Amino acid sequence: MFARQLSRTLDPRHDYEPQACYNSFCKHWQQAHDIILKSKPQHLHDDVLGVVNHLEQLSTLLVLEARAREISTTQNPQPCFEYLLSENVLDKLYEWTLCTGKYENALRLEQLRLFGHLISFYGSQVIAAEPFLRPLLKLLSGFRDQLAPPNLESQLVTILNQLCITLMQNLKFVDLFFLTTHTQNGSIPEFIIGQLLLASVHREGSCGSVSRDAFLLCAKMSARSEQLAECLLAGNACPILATGLSGLYSLLPRTLGEGILRLTPDDVNKVHKLTLFIDSLEFCNAVAQVAHPSIRAQLLDLLLQGFLVPVMGPALLQTGAIEQAAATAYFELLIRCITPEGLMRVVLHFLFTYEYDGVKMIDVLLARLESSSQLSLVTLSLMETLIDLNCEDVMIELVFKYLLNGHHMVSPQKHKLSDPEMYRLASLAFLELSPKCCKRPLETTKAWVEEMAASGRKVLELSSNDSRRVNGVHGDIAMNDLVQDVNFDYGNPNETLIGNYHAYLCDSRFEIVTRSIACAHWSSKYNTISPKREPNNNTNIKETEHTIDSLVSICTSGYDTFKTSEKSDTSEKENSLNSLTEEKEGKECLEEKQQVIDEKETLSLNSFGETSGYNSFLKVDCDEGFAEDSFRKSFEKELEEFSEADVPVGSWRVSTDSIIGPLLSSLLRKTSRSLESDVTSNCHVTSIICKLCSFPSVLLVAVVLCPILTPNVPSLYQILNKLREEVDIALEGMEKVEELVDRARVFLIQRELTLVRRALTNDDRKARNPNLQQDSSFRRSESKRRSFSSSLSNMFSRKAPPSPSPQIQPAAPQLAFTQESYWNKSAIHRCILNAVILDEWLKELSALCQEQALRLSAESYEHENYIRILTL
Repeated sequence: MFARQLSRTLDPRHDYEPQACYNSFCKHWQQAHDIILKSKPQHLHDDVLGVVNHLEQLSTLLVLEARAREISTTQNPQPCFEYLLSENVLDKLYEWTLCTGKYENALRLEQLRLFGHLISFYGSQVIAAEPFLRPLLKLLSGFRDQLAPPNLESQLVTILNQLCITLMQNLKFVDLFFLTTHTQNGSIPEFIIGQLLLASVHREGSCGSVSRDAFLLCAKMSARSEQLAECLLAGNACPILATGLSGLYSLLPRTLGEGILRLTPDDVNKVHKLTLFIDSLEFCNAVAQVAHPSIRAQLLDLLLQGFLVPVMGPALLQTGAIEQAAATAYFELLIRCITPEGLMRVVLHFLFTYEYDGVKMIDVLLARLESSSQLSLVTLSLMETLIDLNCEDVMIELVFKYLLNGHHMVSPQKHKLSDPEMYRLASLAFLELSPKCCKRPLETTKAWVEEMAASGRKVLELSSNDSRRVNGVHGDIAMNDLVQDVNFDYGNPNETLIGNYHAYLCDSRFEIVTRSIACAHWSSKYNTISPKREPNNNTNIKETEHTIDSLVSICTSGYDTFKTSEKSDTSEKENSLNSLTEEKEGKECLEEKQQVIDEKETLSLNSFGETSGYNSFLKVDCDEGFAEDSFRKSFEKELEEFSEADVPVGSWRVSTDSIIGPLLSSLLRKTSRSLESDVTSNCHVTSIICKLCSFPSVLLVAVVLCPILTPNVPSLYQILNKLREEVDIALEGMEKVEELVDRARVFLIQRELTLVRRALTNDDRKARNPNLQQDSSFRRSESKRRSFSSSLSNMFSRKAPPSPSPQIQPAAPQLAFTQESYWNKSAIHRCILNAVILDEWLKELSALCQEQALRLSAESYEHENYIRILTL
């Protein structure tokens, strides 16, 4: 032990003298060798202790010599290293160790340390030397059929990791570690390093972590070595990885805390078994990403047949709602932890194509959107994660296959999906839906907060002394009447986004541009409705070929059809989802009704003119036909013609589910019930709908933002208009409404600022300590605030907010209205809080409309420089 400590303090520039070092090295080995030759069973303890002491001295002198060679400008000789090899020291030590009985493990530990020093300092120079390699292989082979004690296993794994690093740099030496195992069926080549590592890859602690890192290097080397890939396959590497993952999942808790709706990094760190599962999951994902194609194929197949189908599937299909919520949360976390190049394709294949009792797993999950509160919210989080993949095949299954025939659109609008004018009109329409109680100026709320602070009840810190940027902009952007002269600095983490329309515009552009770039290589733009197909009309069939060929089948092909931003091959396009655009016989009655409606429909919305910039929102004169009253009347006229859309919520399911799909129809139903729902559910719904509105596909954007759809499908605009009316009626004549609005705004602002400050605090902490783990895939989704709806969606990931850190602890005691329970104690309180959320959401929807109009009219909307600046 003293010798090892001494080796760390010796300075080769002052303490190294070649001849003296060599003489000492030779003397220590001669003394150790004498002990080995004269050792007797009755004195074995003293003999082993003496040899170990000499070995420590040998290691110290070897390290000193190696360090001196590293800092020297000339290639000095290595007499100690050469003597070690010439005298066959390592082999003699190994042979004697076999005779030491209960002391064998202690001596093997010292040998491993000596091998470790040689690999670290001599690397490729020693790895191919026969006096080094032969005893090393014999030593490693001794660990194949036994479980080493923890200290020995840790040192063994360290040596294996060092060997993998050296082999990665010198792949030509990899065949030196192929051994031959004789079986009844013949000889099987074995890669001894990989086989030993497989025993520890699912282990916890540093031993498991080092093993996974080392085996990942083996997997990466297999991509360049066909023989190594064959050895890893023959050694059952893939079954061990897959079964290990299944075993770790079976240890996870069957239930979650009641308030947990989406697992965060903090949640993972608190549950030890979950940490182990995620570590192994990310490891399997990395192996699939870098390994030889044959290993990747077998691993994906085994994960499907050995983990997803028999383990994950039944877990999701449990009978209890609480257990279903936990399994869904685990599955959502799993998706955030994997990548398209790794396990994503096989997971999506399982989700969208595998059936249990004739029902696809995705259909089971979509049906749960209408279930109990926690299960519904956890499933909403899963849908949000799937949408954020920007995967074409996912969006086909969730949305596009229902929209292609255009049954949800009225005839005049089917040909105007890409007309920016429609979205400009919708933008102003959404702004007009603000509840009366929210007409109260935000400056008044701010003044109320300042009055409270003056009286000693400070609840918000709205300062502007932080220069950090959010959304890529500083706080010195000129505010105009779009922001209603409220000078809140949304570039400051101590300021709020509430009421800041310019912030919503910037955020909307960021979301649309980044998502447009992510979807740039989709096989179709999904900007048009497929014409009706006539079986006997070849011309009409040809008109649909382009759209049909653009769809990539995930129902009839393997994992490789899943795409995100990758360009699809022609062979992929041949497996098209023809069934998605083929019209079924059961829809004939619906089509006949649709044709009658189409003949009556006209679009009487006024035009905003030729401008495509933000100035289209500036105030204009009534004489030009743009006044609010005339605009409102135009919509009221249209809504009267389509009053059939105002049907009871209970009758939606049969019509809307078949026309726009279960996801969109469920989101619309939840929106229609938002006044009775809790804040958590409403914020999740607003976040998902805004994400859908940011896609560059007008077929999807139009169904959400278009104010008028067919009578079978109430539009989002119609639903929000009805909600606004309900709010106004419920609050009419009520006392203290203005004060409650101020309190609701303060409650939401405080939650928003707490989230952002916590995110910035975590970033600062990581910056100060680069060794903190921050490369996990699921951590990427823990984003800072950009929009109000996404902020609320994140901050309400659990019903009970986490305790703030000391850096963000409010100075004053918490007031009642800053607690969520305060807003759930009566229908009026909940109505006002949801009205404030609705008011902010309307601004966000309006901004999305405006930015979508700009995207459709501008030539360089998706300019890369903008993204580069925005993400700084």
